[in-house]
Amino acid sequence: MNIGKGIKFVRIASGLRQGVMAKQLDISQNYLSLLENNKAEPSIALLKKISEVFGVPAGFLVWEDAGVSKNQNPEITAKYQKVVELIHELQGLRISQRFPQ
Repeated sequence: MNIGKGIKFVRIASGLRQGVMAKQLDISQNYLSLLENNKAEPSIALLKKISEVFGVPAGFLVWEDAGVSKNQNPEITAKYQKVVELIHELQGLRISQRFPQ
């Protein structure tokens, strides 16, 4: 799984440093770093808290793992990539509204 990518995206889209986000989630900065680098897996409760604090669906943090395989039809792969980009854009907008910079 690549949950760390989703967590890091939320942090960066929020304009936060690791220490600030860690404080908001009541975890250590070191643990957040481990999560972002996929060296630790968050609990369901932590995923729920990230979802609530940052206003993103918990599924957003893990959905990219269900992506298309490299051996699939190039047209499907290209369309999937467009979907990924649109969802990132949408989530970035939702986060920026919640945490104006």
